[in-house]
Amino acid sequence: MLPAIKNRRSVFPQFFTDQPVEEASIEALLEAANMAPSHKKTEPWRFRVYTGAGRDQLSQTVKEVYEAARAPEVRDPKVAPKFAKKIDQSPVVIAVFLHRDPTGSLPEWEEVAAVACAVENLWVSLDHYDLGGYWSSPGFLCGRYGQWPDAEDNERCLGLFYLGHYEMPDLPRPRGAWEDKVIWTK
Repeated sequence: MLPAIKNRRSVFPQFFTDQPVEEASIEALLEAANMAPSHKKTEPWRFRVYTGAGRDQLSQTVKEVYEAARAPEVRDPKVAPKFAKKIDQSPVVIAVFLHRDPTGSLPEWEEVAAVACAVENLWVSLDHYDLGGYWSSPGFLCGRYGQWPDAEDNERCLGLFYLGHYEMPDLPRPRGAWEDKVIWTK
C-alpha cells in the first residue's frame, strides 16, 4: 500500500507521450475509483471519459461552460486555447462529477469527500499501469449543479483528470514531517 501512495505524483499534460492508453487500463482505474468509501453507500462519483476524437467534443464543452459562466466583458480569450491544449496533450481526460443523493440524506461535503476518495483511488493506481495524471478543478467548471451539458440537476463537475503515459524528470516532492501535523491525546 505505501509504495503506491508514495509513488503518487502530479504529472502534467506537457509530459504525456503520444502512446495510447489501453481501454482495459482505463476500466481498471475506474474500477479502483469505484471502490471508494461513501457514507450511506450513495456512491456519488460519476465519470465521463474522453479519448481520441472525443477530446475535441470535450474542448468544445469546456469552452461553452466557460462562456456560460463568465459575462462577455470578463472573459479571458486565453482560457479556451489553454484548456484545448491540455486536452489535446492528454490521451485520456476524465471529467469528474459529484452526483448528489437526490434525497439529500448527507451533507454535501461528505459526498464531495467520497468523490475525492474515488479520484485518489484512481490516482494511486496509475503507477501500476505506468501512467501519470493530475486533477484540475478550475472554478468555472466546478460551479453550479446542472451547468454541464447533459448533467442532471443534482450533478456538478468537480474537475478534469488528465492522464497518459509520460516522460518526465524525477522532480522533488517535499513533504513536511507527518509528526508536525498530528496532536496526540493519550
